Amino acid sequence: MDTTKKMGTSMFLRMYGITLTPADPSRFSLSALRTALSHACAEYRAEHVDARPPGTILSRYPPILCGQHGPALRITGLCQGADVLWQIVDQKPEILDGTLRCHVDTRDAEIRCEPFGITDEEHEYEFITPWRALNQQNGKKFYLLQGKPSRDAFMQKLLTAQLNTLAKSLEYTPDRPITSSARVRFIRERIDRQTVMIFKGTFRTNLEIPQYLGIGQYVSQGSGWVQEIPPGAETS
Repeated sequence: MDTTKKMGTSMFLRMYGITLTPADPSRFSLSALRTALSHACAEYRAEHVDARPPGTILSRYPPILCGQHGPALRITGLCQGADVLWQIVDQKPEILDGTLRCHVDTRDAEIRCEPFGITDEEHEYEFITPWRALNQQNGKKFYLLQGKPSRDAFMQKLLTAQLNTLAKSLEYTPDRPITSSARVRFIRERIDRQTVMIFKGTFRTNLEIPQYLGIGQYVSQGSGWVQEIPPGAETS
């Protein structure tokens, strides 16, 4: 299905996902795996740039998302990333070689088309991986705010802005404003030898978002991934 620029109604994103276990965890590097998959996507793009089907190339959103979700190492391919990941896996029990060799634990049965866009009803999501919402500039602003109400209002505005950025990066133009409301808490966590501020919690929005897409900083590295909460389900 076409994922070229849309106005208003939902578009469809081609997605493919797998979970992996490193064959040699002591030598495995997740960052090296991301680099290898990014190079594969770049080669695919170069080969198809002159004759690509609609929606194959997304220039601003990462085509490959790699991260840890619970005990699983999860890889999601988006649009051309879905094609690349499908070709790499191709029913193999293992992928890649050397220190990057991994066993394929689960895989989608096929490349699927997931709706993305404004809907008439609201959807509720939870962050299944930490939301790294703050860049350096916003981090300074957040620290200077006094009291929970002012910080909540700041994060509410930031969430809406980042949802608009997500839509723009996927070349989707809403026909009405994206709305959202957040219920998040911040935590200081050690990541890559640095102490950073992350956010966990839930939010509601009129934007339909496929599972395992992310918002905020470092989405390609597994941050800010979301999952829809079924209506009536209890949340913490």
